[in-house]
Amino acid sequence: MRTRSVTITLGPPVASKHYAPRMDRRHLEYFVTVAELGSFTRAAQALSIAQPSLSNAIGWLERDLDTRLFDRHGRGVRLTPAGEALLEPARRSLRSFEVARGAVRAVSQAGFGRLSIITNTLWAVEPLARLIGEFRDLHPRVQVTVADPVWHGDVLETVRMGGAELGLVDGTPPGGTLESRWLADLEMMAVCPPDSTSAPTVGRADKESITIGDLSERGLVCTPDGTVLRGIVAEPLLAAGLSTDVAVETAHLAAVAPLVLAGAGAAVLPQAMADDAAVKGARVQPLDPPLRRSVHVIWRKRRASDLALGFVDFCVKACSAET
Repeated sequence: MRTRSVTITLGPPVASKHYAPRMDRRHLEYFVTVAELGSFTRAAQALSIAQPSLSNAIGWLERDLDTRLFDRHGRGVRLTPAGEALLEPARRSLRSFEVARGAVRAVSQAGFGRLSIITNTLWAVEPLARLIGEFRDLHPRVQVTVADPVWHGDVLETVRMGGAELGLVDGTPPGGTLESRWLADLEMMAVCPPDSTSAPTVGRADKESITIGDLSERGLVCTPDGTVLRGIVAEPLLAAGLSTDVAVETAHLAAVAPLVLAGAGAAVLPQAMADDAAVKGARVQPLDPPLRRSVHVIWRKRRASDLALGFVDFCVKACSAET
């Protein structure tokens, strides 16, 4: 009885002169990311892939187009004339992919949707809580998840890595693979105990301003190093040449106002949280000089869902209407 031997080869097809890779969405996305960041290393980090894999994908694209797309210089790369010619058509193609995906999602979801957001508790209270409430009033079948980062920088990293579709951050908005829109300029207020007879601000009316030095002498209640609130408080202290040490450090932001009300010290809080403390008896005063933070919403370029972009548009319009 004769037997026939069969050889099975596992792995990708063997390259030959008859085989050539074909341009697809992934190749275009990789190309645009490298072009925008000017570096294979930074692009690989932003895309969460190994740099050799990224280089190999760009090599395939260049062989398919039979032209070089990037020239290396120093630690980065720049587009060749052929690369410059490809950049805008590649961006348009990626946008077309997103439009097609959004159309399919709109049909399949039938009005349902899930939205993931990450931000620190300060901006979750104001302006995010109000905006989510107004948005769900219009779209009650949308489910929203709001995550709280451990450290300030976790918001950027989580959005970059796709752990959340949207994030809220303060300060200068990031660039690179992230897009952003301004939402609000929020004023930080001084929050003092109801009985401040031992503070250097005795006799002042609540609407009279108070310096960060006055609060520091009273003793500050704040969250740990690396948190958003601690960074906000440290900024004017350093500018005034004062120590950034605090009297009471708590990992629980929700405990800051109760600690102030109990007489443990003074605090700096956004207007909305300060107003809540004032209702319970705290003395709330503006800071001199004023301390304000700009809050932006961020998302990954060409990666956000239609629902996420719709929420961004809603938030921007709602916040602009209030200014």
